Amino acid sequence: MKTEAEGSLTIFSALSLLLILSFLLALLEGARVSGLQMMDTLAADTGMDCVAAEYQTVLWDKYHLLYLDGAYGWDQFDENKVSSRVMDYVAGNLSQTGENSVFRTKLCEASLLEYMFATDNDGTGMLRQASAYMKRHLPEDVAKKMYQQYQDGKKAEADGKTEYSVEDADQAIINAKKEKEQADQNDKEGAPQEEAGEKNIQDNENNHAQDAEDGKKESPIQIVLQLKQNALLGMTVSDMSSLSAKAVEAKDMVSNRQCETGRYDMKKAEKMNVSDRVMVLEYIGKHFSDYTEPGKGDLTYEMEYILCGKDTDKKNLESSIERLMRMREAANVAHIIADREKLNQTLMIATSLAGFSGNPAVVKIVQIGVVAAWAYVESILDLRTLLSGGKISLIKSAAEWTTDLKKLGEIVTGEGKARECKNGLSYQAYIKQLLFAMKEKKMAYRMMDIMELAMQKEQNGKNARMDHMIDNMICELRFEAKPLFAKRSLYGDMEMGGYTFFKRQKLSYINE
Repeated sequence: MKTEAEGSLTIFSALSLLLILSFLLALLEGARVSGLQMMDTLAADTGMDCVAAEYQTVLWDKYHLLYLDGAYGWDQFDENKVSSRVMDYVAGNLSQTGENSVFRTKLCEASLLEYMFATDNDGTGMLRQASAYMKRHLPEDVAKKMYQQYQDGKKAEADGKTEYSVEDADQAIINAKKEKEQADQNDKEGAPQEEAGEKNIQDNENNHAQDAEDGKKESPIQIVLQLKQNALLGMTVSDMSSLSAKAVEAKDMVSNRQCETGRYDMKKAEKMNVSDRVMVLEYIGKHFSDYTEPGKGDLTYEMEYILCGKDTDKKNLESSIERLMRMREAANVAHIIADREKLNQTLMIATSLAGFSGNPAVVKIVQIGVVAAWAYVESILDLRTLLSGGKISLIKSAAEWTTDLKKLGEIVTGEGKARECKNGLSYQAYIKQLLFAMKEKKMAYRMMDIMELAMQKEQNGKNARMDHMIDNMICELRFEAKPLFAKRSLYGDMEMGGYTFFKRQKLSYINE
């Protein structure tokens, strides 16, 4: 028989063994919990990658932008569609572990905490994606050169702005003539009523009227006033019959409708910097069509639409040409003002037109009008060259100048064009110059108008909307698992006899 001491020792040994076994099982359960967490993380990462891989193919293939269609082809966005998709992929990854695995865990819930649509934050997310794409394809030194070019364009336009116009100059001449006639009439009434004197006065007035009529025919002021009665589009486009007649229903487009909004923290939303803006302009030039390189989409002149936002190609082209005309006029005025020889020519013409007034102020107004008239005719020829695929410098040199002040009427008739400038800018480059001053939201939304039309042309894409496209989202996942080796663990949270793990997964197509 065992003694009492031996029995106590046996019990102690059994208890010690039980404690050691419990401790080892607790350690094993703790290791299992760590494995569960790792397994959940891997499943969540892989599942979110699978969701991200379901990007909208048209936006990627045509515009190199990555977006998830949050509506999954339906006409309404539903958070549950997205969260269910996440659950399907994550749960599918977990099922690969097998029912007999020690790392058995279950995904119980997936919910969207934050998500951002392409149209949120004034479309900045889309612009940042476009900028990021171009940064991978455009050297930094080229980007700096482009930025300087845009700055030069703004300066040229500002330097060429004048206080007076052709219309002001014409009115100044008319007013001066009226004052002269009134003064002559007063002199006539105060002088002796001699027959010879009256005859001389009448002869002088007749000669003056004839001279004025002859001068009117050759006046740059009158030539340009006559030109301005014509449509600018018709004076610059060589073949009006070749213009696109395409139109869109603008009221339902992104830039005109009330867009859906996501749920995200505005404090995290980033703004564009100058470098990004330059890159976006280069992106537009690479991915959107224009008059000189027409496209095959719902609109043929896409860059012109981004600039002007009209519902037809013709209206967009016409409005773009009008803006380019103002830009070229300002630049050409700046050239004339900086060229002493040309400025002297304008003074001679102004003196011949308004010198009779004897008023230097009137002559100055008319001179500026002559400058504007000369710049206007040169600009018409510039546009003809640009629209035919040629290049024109922002600020021309004397060698690049085309028109002769004394032959404006003769030069502008027919199909005459400006002398092409070897290092000048193309039509597309000038459109980008105008876009540089455009507000970001307006630019982004009009870009998305065209993208949305492109998506809706594809099979099964009729419901595609840019305010359903997600580029950034955070999803919270809740996993549960039951204890296997021990009821207590050094790790994890024990709730109702099991573990609960929460994972926050982020999907972002924008590198951060």
